Amino acid sequence: MADRADANMEHIDFEVRDIPLETVTSADGTTIAYQKSGTGPPVVIVGGGLNEKAMHAELAEGLSANFTVYNYDRRGRGGSGDTVADRYSVDREIEDLAAVIAATGGPSHVFANCTGGMIAVPAAARGVPIAKLAMYEPPFGGPKVPEGYLEELTTLLAADNRTEAVAMFLKWDALFTDDEVAFFQTHPIWPAFESMAPTMVYDSILSEDADALPTEQLAAITVPSLVLCGNDSIAWMIETCRALADAMPQGQLVSMASTGHLMDDALGAEILTSFFLE
Repeated sequence: MADRADANMEHIDFEVRDIPLETVTSADGTTIAYQKSGTGPPVVIVGGGLNEKAMHAELAEGLSANFTVYNYDRRGRGGSGDTVADRYSVDREIEDLAAVIAATGGPSHVFANCTGGMIAVPAAARGVPIAKLAMYEPPFGGPKVPEGYLEELTTLLAADNRTEAVAMFLKWDALFTDDEVAFFQTHPIWPAFESMAPTMVYDSILSEDADALPTEQLAAITVPSLVLCGNDSIAWMIETCRALADAMPQGQLVSMASTGHLMDDALGAEILTSFFLE
């Protein structure tokens, strides 16, 4: 397990690039912040759980040679605001993505990481103007959220026990091992994880509401679609990615060499560039 943790940690590039912050207002009035870089057709990056824009900086930089990249903070993270009043709804995050795409000036390519795919899939199915859709390991159809998990997570957050809460969030569906979480805790990325801890509730609800493949939504996505997975990922995730690609009319699957649930952003930028330019 330690070898796998070492290999995956090599793919973490957590560096804030000196790029001006821009904002757009979502439908419910929430301010959504993004960094814009490069020139060419637009690409929007949608982060996963405990992701904010700095965590996709290397990917954005790699794509910027051929595209105008909009690397945004999902609500409640980084420079973005948050106006969730009651129970979280994916509808608000679909509106956020639509607002960023509108800021690009037209249809945009979209890359979504992990639970970001649980936002991008219904967005594409509803007709949000996405030119091509790419995703890395969206955890549809995985293990069900354990009974009492959300209540325990909420209790830990209410007590401001963010260290234990983040560790529980990372480990519940077996996408990260104990060794990998221990490595995270020694990495400069950990304080950022703890700063975004309240948003773990959002991604947990996304997972709770998507414990099966959304076959109707996938069938409605008619744009070219790419599902990426790591060939060292857990078996259920690889099978999920294959099923997702098969369920979309123009879906295809690419397995990336020697990666687990943390995407190799340098390799990912190469694959995404080829896909978006086809």
